[in-house]
Amino acid sequence: MTNIFDLPAVWRRSLMPASFNGARFHCEANGRESGRRIVEHQFPKKELPYAEDMGRAAREFSVRGYCIVFPYDSEYALYSRDYRIARDQLMQQLEAEGPGVLQLPTQPAQQVVCPRYRMSEEERFGGYCVFDMQFLEYGLDPQQLAPSIATAAAITQASDAMRSQVLRALSEQMLPPPTKAISA
Repeated sequence: MTNIFDLPAVWRRSLMPASFNGARFHCEANGRESGRRIVEHQFPKKELPYAEDMGRAAREFSVRGYCIVFPYDSEYALYSRDYRIARDQLMQQLEAEGPGVLQLPTQPAQQVVCPRYRMSEEERFGGYCVFDMQFLEYGLDPQQLAPSIATAAAITQASDAMRSQVLRALSEQMLPPPTKAISA
């Protein structure tokens, strides 16, 4: 009988180092929350409500990370004998204005903002600090999404193009097949 721990862990090959805007940290746990934005309408004198789907809810990420002393120095601040270097780099990025890229070990990179975080250090755990971080999906500014062509005009233009394509295809089907010229 095969032990589950003897099976190859395919997912391990695609693990990414955790980071926010390039500041690396060890990821102890992470969670992602989203869903649908639903507005429930309840009408007077009606027995059934109506649930209206308003689109996908913004993604929220809860991450518990840490920085810890490493036995020797390497090219990465995360792997250093002084954990404070990685700690300070991460705090600097978490407090920076604007969005940043959050890379979690098992998820694709996301453009996010960090509204809050908590960094904890305890005397009894020297050389170790814990970060509890909250991130929100950054998304797109709706004012920057304004189309250069009005929506009605774009729909009319697409409809006219489709109509022309259909008429062209129908006219080609209705033409008699070409006849071969008889040479004398």
